[in-house]
Amino acid sequence: MKAFLDYVVGKVTNDSFVQELEEAVEKAKPNREWRHEYMTLLMRDQINVEKGIEQGIKGTVSILKNLGIPQQTILAKVQEQYHLSLEEAKKYL
Repeated sequence: MKAFLDYVVGKVTNDSFVQELEEAVEKAKPNREWRHEYMTLLMRDQINVEKGIEQGIKGTVSILKNLGIPQQTILAKVQEQYHLSLEEAKKYL
């Protein structure tokens, strides 16, 4: 396990499993189809994360509105919690 973690952070190791892993990585690097698929999955994951954050913000705003929290307080809390500008936060009201 230590050898693998060393490999992950970029340290050279003589562990046989890590060497096999490095060989597999080197074989995969030039594979354009694999790289394209990886990038597509990475982009899809990022979109899903953004959708999840947006749903979380909408849910937070809805709950705070239902509790009768003033709009200015909701804006301030949403900006703080989700690191949004005032303009970005206003989109969720």
